Amino acid sequence: MPPDAAVWWLRLALGDLAAARGLLMAEGVAPRQVAYLAQQAAEKALKATIALEGNEPPLTHDLIFLITRCPQEAGLRHVDVDIVALSDAQTAAREPDPEDPPYDHEEAELLVRDATRLLGAVGDYFDRRGLAGGDLTPA
Repeated sequence: MPPDAAVWWLRLALGDLAAARGLLMAEGVAPRQVAYLAQQAAEKALKATIALEGNEPPLTHDLIFLITRCPQEAGLRHVDVDIVALSDAQTAAREPDPEDPPYDHEEAELLVRDATRLLGAVGDYFDRRGLAGGDLTPA
């Protein structure tokens, strides 16, 4: 994949993260919506990293699988995030159990925090590769 594809994935991730942050502050929005967008931001950021290496990102929502496909030099496995909780948000937010709502506001905040950290690390990796990851506009 050309670097343009990787930048496209990262811009999508930034857009999802911006939406999650905005919804986190909005009245009347279910925290599960915020959780879902935080997961989507993390997923697309990992796919951006895979694409930056010239590989087609796998069609999966599993962040644990995706992070193992990212290059070691990206340093993403060492970012202080709960990758399991972020990964689980994809299913729990989309298909919540009526007996056990999946997220409260505080849990959604933690997922947004973790997605923010992960996207920051991906942006830093893009910067190290000369692609100005920290200066991209969300798509």
